[in-house]
Amino acid sequence: MESSKGRILVVDDNVRNIAILQKTLGRAYRVAAATSGEEALQVAPRFAPDVMLLDIMMPGIDGYETCRRFRAAPELTHTKIIMVSAKALVSERLAGYEAGADDYIVKPFDEDELQAKVRVYLRLRRVEEVNRLKTDILMLLGHETRTPLTTILSPIELVLDDETLSKESRRLLQMAQDGARRLNEYLDRLIFLSSLHAGLVKFDLRRQDLADAARDAVAALRPAAAAAGVELVERIPEPVVASYDTDHIRRVVFALLDNALRVSPRPGRIEVDLAVADGYACLSVTDHGPGVAEHFLPRVFDGLAVEDTDRHTRGQGLSLVTARAILRCHEGVLNAQNAEGGGAVFTLKLPLDRTPEESRADRPPADTTGARER
Repeated sequence: MESSKGRILVVDDNVRNIAILQKTLGRAYRVAAATSGEEALQVAPRFAPDVMLLDIMMPGIDGYETCRRFRAAPELTHTKIIMVSAKALVSERLAGYEAGADDYIVKPFDEDELQAKVRVYLRLRRVEEVNRLKTDILMLLGHETRTPLTTILSPIELVLDDETLSKESRRLLQMAQDGARRLNEYLDRLIFLSSLHAGLVKFDLRRQDLADAARDAVAALRPAAAAAGVELVERIPEPVVASYDTDHIRRVVFALLDNALRVSPRPGRIEVDLAVADGYACLSVTDHGPGVAEHFLPRVFDGLAVEDTDRHTRGQGLSLVTARAILRCHEGVLNAQNAEGGGAVFTLKLPLDRTPEESRADRPPADTTGARER
């Protein structure tokens, strides 16, 4: 269908070059052309290009300035820009990247290479559009359902205060109340995760002992663990200092502990260990539950991936996905694996008190395995 074709904007002051690119790409894509940066900025808002092929040397504003103006325009900032130029020096390529270009191809170009680059950036653009749409929908869903949920919960609470209410009516109302509260909590998680991915969450990184966050999370969960007959064992021998946001990392540790509690046998045991390894502060939470099916391990951080819908009824994996996103914002990682003899081990890794550049330089590769929120 014509409307589903990718949209390519060719910007070049040489009409022969434009004709070549139109012939090369016109059969597979919708192609528009502009012979100057100024014209491109006029055409683009109406044409809404997915990819722009941009020459550098043009009369008026050059390709670098055109690229900068594209990136400054909200409706054009997500267009993928490939600079196509005879300029081949590394410094000239770097200038293009600094202006906001996504890629650079040197004239005379190979047609197959150009076609391949266009396909790659069209796919990337579509993935980004889908991700933005999902984020927008989740944010809208969360905000638009808060008021209806409030109008459900408030009357239920008022009716439950009626001492003349029958046992059966009270039971049914409490079921409705519990369901509404769970839905409200789930929406809060969705909104927070969407905000994380959108870069809207602020982090207050402070140099402090990671043991404090661990002890706080253990203390918060200890009553529920005691009621379930699960022992929480802390092995935190010495202070381990790292830079982290107190509330967010405490949230991560609590999520790992809560996940472990829900799968632990009754009676059972959960171990919390803190140590230093390879320049990282490592906090591990070990449970002795059923572990994770090997085929499911690669998908554990997929977000809404569910292995067993009968057992996996709360959270839909959002806690672990959110925990990993928080760790990434700290230049850390969240790994998990099945434990010997059964159960699973989650390991939170925060770089010791170093600069983000030092952390990125020697951070271990992300582990693609893990244990799900079960």
